[in-house]
Amino acid sequence: MLNMLRKSLSLELENFLSFLKIRPTHKFTKSAFVQARMKISPKVFKHLSQTLINEFYTDNELAIKTWKNFRLLAVDGSRITLPITKELLASYGETKNQTTTGIVQARCSVLYDLDNNYVLDGELAPLSQGERATAILHLSYCRKGDLIIYDRGYPSYDFINYHITNNLDYVMRVKIGFSQLTIDFEKKQKEFSGSGHISW
Repeated sequence: MLNMLRKSLSLELENFLSFLKIRPTHKFTKSAFVQARMKISPKVFKHLSQTLINEFYTDNELAIKTWKNFRLLAVDGSRITLPITKELLASYGETKNQTTTGIVQARCSVLYDLDNNYVLDGELAPLSQGERATAILHLSYCRKGDLIIYDRGYPSYDFINYHITNNLDYVMRVKIGFSQLTIDFEKKQKEFSGSGHISW
């Protein structure tokens, strides 16, 4: 499952067992593989991913790319359409667009290391859970020396305060009218545009 299967399942299973130098007494069938796969907890994949990521960031300073000594991280989210099953309907609910047809959609959110091309965390949540609430779940994977980048869908006073109280550096795109501070900043930018710098 982790090897990006390109051949038929029966061939891939034979190749995998051959690679491990295992000679099973019985043949594996496609049906047996599918049934066994259904028993795997999704948590296994998150655990394996986290193990690989931890290995990369441990004792590997020369290979880790940074920007001005910051690990550049970005958070972004989207909606994802899921298969219509009883379990997924119970977890994520039904969404309807302009038609009366119902679909199952979830909010997906990703924390991504921009320079090193690693997904540090991924979350799937019901649409009723907002982007900011989902993004906060990523922050346990962040540390001092990270610079977290957000688009304009994320700014709120509580969300910003969460970063400040947890000593996390961030850059957040905001509308000019977001607060008096951003309004004043824009005015100063215009005042100093001729001098080539902005002063606080």
